[in-house]
Amino acid sequence: MATAANEEQIRELVAQMQAYQARMEALQQQASLIQASVNDVDAALKAISSLEGTGEGQELLVPIGAGSFIHATIAKPGKVLVGLGAGVNVERDTADARTLFQARRTELEKALAEATNVLNQVTDELIRLQQEAEKYRQ
Repeated sequence: MATAANEEQIRELVAQMQAYQARMEALQQQASLIQASVNDVDAALKAISSLEGTGEGQELLVPIGAGSFIHATIAKPGKVLVGLGAGVNVERDTADARTLFQARRTELEKALAEATNVLNQVTDELIRLQQEAEKYRQ
């Protein structure tokens, strides 16, 4: 039979486990968002590569989602409108845009690695707490 002190320790342990579980879920969500940003940057880099060598007036199909496309004509070959955030875009040549996107990807990879590292630490601590809780079951 558990003593009052043991019951208090169990309640504290459960509270800690719930806090670590919530933090783990938040970190998983953060990592997913960062990965989605990496994928977005990769798509931009791929698009820039595929447009190199195209000329003014050249027609192409632009994906609009759900497997659908629109016909478009290139007006300014070699130029890319790059989003800076808050609805602000600047025009860059393709080489500058590629450099910018590669730098963004590097920063996102660092952020993803950091989030994954913290997630692993939180997971390890949660496992340790679960093992400690298991001792009280016996």
